Amino acid sequence: MITATYNRAETLPRTLKSLLDQTYPDWECVVVDDGSTDGTLEVLAQFDDPRIRVVVHPVNRGVAAAKNTALDNVRGEWFTGIDSDDEVVGDAFEILMDVAERTGADSVLANCMDSVTGEMTGAGPSSDGWMTPHESAAMRGDHWGINKMSLLGDLRFNERLPTGETTVWTRLNLIAHRYYVHKALLIYHKEGTDQMTKRQLSIREKVAMFSAIGEESEYLEALRELDPAYYRRMMPRIWAARMLGPIMPRR
Repeated sequence: MITATYNRAETLPRTLKSLLDQTYPDWECVVVDDGSTDGTLEVLAQFDDPRIRVVVHPVNRGVAAAKNTALDNVRGEWFTGIDSDDEVVGDAFEILMDVAERTGADSVLANCMDSVTGEMTGAGPSSDGWMTPHESAAMRGDHWGINKMSLLGDLRFNERLPTGETTVWTRLNLIAHRYYVHKALLIYHKEGTDQMTKRQLSIREKVAMFSAIGEESEYLEALRELDPAYYRRMMPRIWAARMLGPIMPRR
């Protein structure tokens, strides 16, 4: 499991406690502190459990870089991610691993629960079962689950993108042998002041983002196959970024 954290000293204990309360004991969590300045390392020092391993970025490098560092330090056969303000239900790992062992899936996906409303956050299948790549690509909202590290291989998040995750998950959707469990196994927290406000990107940032996406050829091929409508909407933005990039004034 990987957790990237930055100035989440108040919510991180909730996340880690939910791991320690798991009914399935054979897990590890690589926590990457991405240059926090709020006492996060002091909080981590209170969790004296060998299954929680801490890696520190001396300066803030961004969430994609932090998650990549975590992935590079994973020792287990499976990986998943959990944000440092969310929590997993007590039998989440037991359920996911049981499904993986029974079905032979290399990816097991479940739903999430909104901490405020108690409702599921993901839209898609309404019962357990195998998922085709197109069904995976059509899912909307927040889902969560486990994937084999062999499925990921050397693939990592694009650190030039705001989160860097979309390009990875789309490529995994194309190749994963995935089973869906219609249960909310992760509690997604949206309440509280710890939530980051999403700011509008500047024109320069949008140009840089779509230029970076345009270089992700394997992602674009997967997107064209799995979600052609979104691919058609994406490409004009990429073309515009390629034209604007060379003429954008330098800082």
